[in-house]
Amino acid sequence: MPEDTSLIATGLGYLVGFGSVLLYTPIAYRVWRQSSADGLTLSTWWLKLGSYVCSDIFYITKQYPISTYVETLTITLEAAVVLVLVAYYQQRLWDKQFVFLTLAFFITIAYGFLLAPPEIVAAGQLGSVALNSGALLPQFLLNFETKSKGDYSPVTAALASVGCAIRIFTTITLTDSDPILLTTY
Repeated sequence: MPEDTSLIATGLGYLVGFGSVLLYTPIAYRVWRQSSADGLTLSTWWLKLGSYVCSDIFYITKQYPISTYVETLTITLEAAVVLVLVAYYQQRLWDKQFVFLTLAFFITIAYGFLLAPPEIVAAGQLGSVALNSGALLPQFLLNFETKSKGDYSPVTAALASVGCAIRIFTTITLTDSDPILLTTY
């Protein structure tokens, strides 16, 4: 790729990373401000966090430039904060199940970074799509049961779509069209 294209892709990657702060930070702020996680499901946030961590492990172990995944790191942190806030305000932070899942989660992360063969890491990246999509199901079910539309935002959906389109360009440009990454957008 020409150097200009690479510079543009890098700049766009950081722009997407900056914009990703707008994805879950408003949810975390609202939960904190209202001191309530009513209307949010804990399982959704566990699945989202698992999905993002699978991607983080893939990018980091492949040693891709941080500009290709800075938004995933940001979203991982945001999802972790929302998960802890939801658990805290639903008074489940010290439940045995939450503590066990947290311990298992960190053991799995260590395995992914330190011991997992590349094929398992790649499978984790591909599986992140199923985890992220499946994460919505508990929330949809809760919304259906409570007859709530949830906090769906067309603006957020539009920004996420633009971010994905930019990520396709940056993946082609900066990761030599990694087929696993291209499959996950």
